[in-house]
Amino acid sequence: MPRPGFRWLTRLTLGAWLLCSAAGTHAVSVVPWLYEVAVPVDSQSTADRQRASSQALLIMLARATGLSYVPRSEPVREALANPERYYNEFSFANQSDEGLDLLIQFDPRAVLELLKRADLPIWRSARDRVVAWLVLERGGERILVGAATTDEASAEQARADEVKTALVERSRDRGLDLSLPLLDLEDQLNVTPAAVWGRLSQVLEPASRRYDADVLLVGRLQETAPDQWLGEWEFWLDNQVLTHQTSGPDLLTQAAQMVDLLTDELAARNAVLGRESGALQLSVSGVRNPADYGSLLSYLRSLEFIDAVAVSRLQGDRLWIDLQTRADADQLGDLFEADGQMFRDRLALVGAADLQLVWRQQ
Repeated sequence: MPRPGFRWLTRLTLGAWLLCSAAGTHAVSVVPWLYEVAVPVDSQSTADRQRASSQALLIMLARATGLSYVPRSEPVREALANPERYYNEFSFANQSDEGLDLLIQFDPRAVLELLKRADLPIWRSARDRVVAWLVLERGGERILVGAATTDEASAEQARADEVKTALVERSRDRGLDLSLPLLDLEDQLNVTPAAVWGRLSQVLEPASRRYDADVLLVGRLQETAPDQWLGEWEFWLDNQVLTHQTSGPDLLTQAAQMVDLLTDELAARNAVLGRESGALQLSVSGVRNPADYGSLLSYLRSLEFIDAVAVSRLQGDRLWIDLQTRADADQLGDLFEADGQMFRDRLALVGAADLQLVWRQQ
């Protein structure tokens, strides 16, 4: 006779395993364009496509690792020489005044295997959403930078549009899930240039909820002399405010620098470093029914830095799971808590497993 803790599992094993693939409730947003890269080409020739696809793979590796520079190890050099092994679709597109682009859809599994062979960091495809609130001040006039291009034909608006383009393009190159506010009627009623300039959290945080923002990039750029700009930037993340300052004549360079700094910060917190996969055991309470069981295993198997998942035993509502992963126990616990899927079990017996957790309530 099965033990009481296994009663529902033995009766409903098939249903649980079906739920494993169908009932995942992972709420973190996957970046939809992460594995799509566009690079300019001179022509549709095989030689031009080969050169451009190598460049695209390098961008893909920067996105997947969070690194601004990808080390040219032997596996990386070999991959750059044979980039067609890592994508499953390509096409060409005319970009109006900007010429021809090669569009490549990379294969996530092939890219992940390359990261592992090259011992590169793995920055998962589910990432923090960033919304950027920026205001430019020149000659006492302030203007917000928004997602949409307006019909206003002024030098200030043109400059704001250029800053927006620099932010968006650099964010895509680095794999940062960044967006700018719409500045539609709702935003205009709630957020003024003065509120962004004053970095008023009581205004900006509520206004950012409609964008499901996890992180806020708040910046003010002021012309202090002809063609000289001072940038003051803040990253609001994890109940912290990180401050940075830039200066110089080129606004676009300053905007790109801030994207790089924020990407480096988020990757340092969330990417799992390239190391040999090791064994860890989880002890997870709160697994009350087949739906919990299926959702938990589905969630764990969705994580790029976990190589294998195996259930070892179940007792009551607690499940013991053996993992093969490149993450250590502390980082794994932090990532689970950041996702909101599990949190550390402070009441569990010390030493019962490498990591004691509680599955979130459904």
